Amino acid sequence: MSKFAARQRGVVVDGIFPFRESSPFRSPPTAAEVHATPAALRMLLGICLIFSFPAFTIQLALNMATGQWVGSPILQAMTLFTELLVFCAILGSQRTRSLVFQCWPILALIMFAFASAIWSQNRAATIQTANTYMTTALLGLVIVGLLPGFQSIKFVVRIMAVGCLLSILWVVLFPETAIHQLSDPYQTVHAGLWRGVFSHKQGLGYFSGLTIGLLLFYRTSIFPAPVWAFFLICSIVCLIGSGSATGMVAAVIAPAFLFMAYFIARLPLPFRQPMIVKFAIGVAIIGLAFRLGILNYVIVQILGKSTDLTGRADFWPIILQNFYASGHSFLGGGFGAKIAADMSEWSVDNGYVDKFLEFGYLITPVIFGIFVLILWKGIRLVVANPGGQTSANIFPFAVWCVTLILNITESNFMTKCLSTVLTSVAVGLIVQQAQLSWRRQRVQFRRVD
Repeated sequence: MSKFAARQRGVVVDGIFPFRESSPFRSPPTAAEVHATPAALRMLLGICLIFSFPAFTIQLALNMATGQWVGSPILQAMTLFTELLVFCAILGSQRTRSLVFQCWPILALIMFAFASAIWSQNRAATIQTANTYMTTALLGLVIVGLLPGFQSIKFVVRIMAVGCLLSILWVVLFPETAIHQLSDPYQTVHAGLWRGVFSHKQGLGYFSGLTIGLLLFYRTSIFPAPVWAFFLICSIVCLIGSGSATGMVAAVIAPAFLFMAYFIARLPLPFRQPMIVKFAIGVAIIGLAFRLGILNYVIVQILGKSTDLTGRADFWPIILQNFYASGHSFLGGGFGAKIAADMSEWSVDNGYVDKFLEFGYLITPVIFGIFVLILWKGIRLVVANPGGQTSANIFPFAVWCVTLILNITESNFMTKCLSTVLTSVAVGLIVQQAQLSWRRQRVQFRRVD
């Protein structure tokens, strides 16, 4: 089909996603409309986002004396409230509804999560976990719908900074739950390390490390200089308190990817794609060096971790062998059904292995295919850099790259956590920019006519 014929049918050929003329898209809100978004609504979104980090889970729902989960009416109420707020925002805003319906990669992941209940070894757990994932994922899309473009990034990073401040306050006021204790019912090896408002020191470390990276890159675009410095210090204190190697990696690679993407997006258009290729080759070389053990000194001496990633690399093959022999390898054990607990006494701590255990040989390639598609669309957005909105256009690529890397030693894919929200924000920004490109092409075509 020629570009002229495609435009006649309302299809964007060079955009990020295809749109037809029947699309219900309307122009995004103006700056005045964004600022007119009720402060109360922003506050409610912020509270929901904090609990979706997730925060206060162990503090409210775990009996620290027995190690038993006792549940929490507060957490249950917050989950229900977040779900109601998300659906009300989608139903009440045409722009938000249009954005959500166009974000089919996220909707497809939600569909697969619910569909796995058909063969899940624990259907009730799968449905419950899928519902929680749906709520968390849609929350990110709603934030982009109500606060388009860079406004959504600013909002999320500000709430992340508040999360670091809350963690420090929790350490000061409630150290028995905010700091790992020798009396804890599990993982006493971490005694003395901070977990803040999170359930584990690794959660606080990843969260604070990513907050540091985003604050270092966006700087005063997020906060005025004195406030920015205060929250940056809070984030650094949280990272040091957690002693998390994952957090340290996040604090380094997040601004590295952002600065590299910004550099590429600001190059003349003919040079962007070749530079992306060079950048990808560089990352591949670093990965190969890690695989060959060349970076062992960095891992052991600087990060203080063993070269086998604290034993994880040794027991992943054991878990997979047990899975192959379990009879679940074709369809998997079901999303959120905790099949990994049946495969090994060790925690998987690998997002890729986790998804394979949950979805098996049949669905996992589709899940990972969606992950690759999101990465590809993020790259396309950096190369095209439409509208000159560089700060927002580079966010999906950089954040998704960080998520893909950190899931090698963490299990954050499709869970109730910050990564899920950021993934939805990234996809929402990609689709939103595609909608803008579609609208610009339609306007240009009409002018030609």
